[in-house]
Amino acid sequence: MPIDIIIPVFNEEEILQEKRVYYNSLKQWARIYFVDGGSSDRTVAIARKYGDIVLSNKGRAVQKNRGAYESKSEYLCFLHVDSYITEHALKQAQAFLAKGNSVGCFSMKIEDRKLIFRLYERVVNWRAGALGVFDGDLGLFIKREAFEQLGGFDKLPIMDDVAFGQKIKRSSSMKLHVLTEDIQVSSRKWYKQGFIKTFFL
Repeated sequence: MPIDIIIPVFNEEEILQEKRVYYNSLKQWARIYFVDGGSSDRTVAIARKYGDIVLSNKGRAVQKNRGAYESKSEYLCFLHVDSYITEHALKQAQAFLAKGNSVGCFSMKIEDRKLIFRLYERVVNWRAGALGVFDGDLGLFIKREAFEQLGGFDKLPIMDDVAFGQKIKRSSSMKLHVLTEDIQVSSRKWYKQGFIKTFFL
């Protein structure tokens, strides 16, 4: 069963240009849906080279739900535009869902050599596995049936991914599994927003 990748975007021209080699590879492994929230730059024109374009109202939760609705596969994978996964990691996610599991995420690896990021990764990966506290930077792969059963992402201005993780945690039939395969994440938002704000948002 193929897996569809859903990526919400808004004025991401610079990142898409920087990661053009990656997206050229990613489109060979899965169908990508870029869900645009009304970009005013060249985001849509660039993203169209790598996947399908879905137009949506602005808002991460709204955009991700719209992407899920427009996608075709029974397996869904939600990623951030500045994240990076390997073909192997994606295949592991597909195999995980094919075995009858409902939902999982990757292990986060931040693209920065500073020790503080290694400590941060450990905390985020640990709380996902031990406490079921989901962070969107971990990526999310889920069966469509499970996604619909949970009602999709709540339309919140922030922390919609954390709220979705709580839905999984409250479900009697689902458990969030954390794969050992890495998802590489840009460190840009930690420098822009700061560690404390990023950790809680």
